[in-house]
Amino acid sequence: MDETRSVRVTRADVRQALMWALERDRAALLAHRAAVHSSKSDLTRRRADKALVEQWRARTPDTGQDSPPRE
Repeated sequence: MDETRSVRVTRADVRQALMWALERDRAALLAHRAAVHSSKSDLTRRRADKALVEQWRARTPDTGQDSPPRE
């Protein structure tokens, strides 16, 4: 299956990923926070943002909602 989503990470993507993590994945949120607050480097922030957005995209279908657990 080909990936059709953009690889670029926008501010809107980061915001949505942060809101998703706040509601559904506390560990991802805390990991992002720790990475961002442990360094003042813009590169570190961009890498943490990208990692969080990639995690959000991987776990969120195109509808923008988490998929229900399968039994």
